[in-house]
Amino acid sequence: MMKVFICPECGTTTTVSRRKVIYCHKCGGTRMLPSKLTFSQYTDMDEQQRRDYSESWLYIRNKTRN
Repeated sequence: MMKVFICPECGTTTTVSRRKVIYCHKCGGTRMLPSKLTFSQYTDMDEQQRRDYSESWLYIRNKTRN
C-alpha cells in the first residue's frame, strides 16, 4: 500500500510503499509525518493542488502548535 508523507518543516510531500520512517531530503534529515491523504487522492491532485494542500497543512499545524 502506498502512503503519502509530509515534512513538518518545509511541507515537501513524498510517497513510499514499504518504509515507515521517512526523512526529508530538502531539510537535511527532518523526519516526515504520515499525511491523511490517500495515495489515490494524492495522484488525483495536480501540482498546484498539492502545493495548496502542503501550505494549508503547514499553516494549520503551526497554528495548533502555538
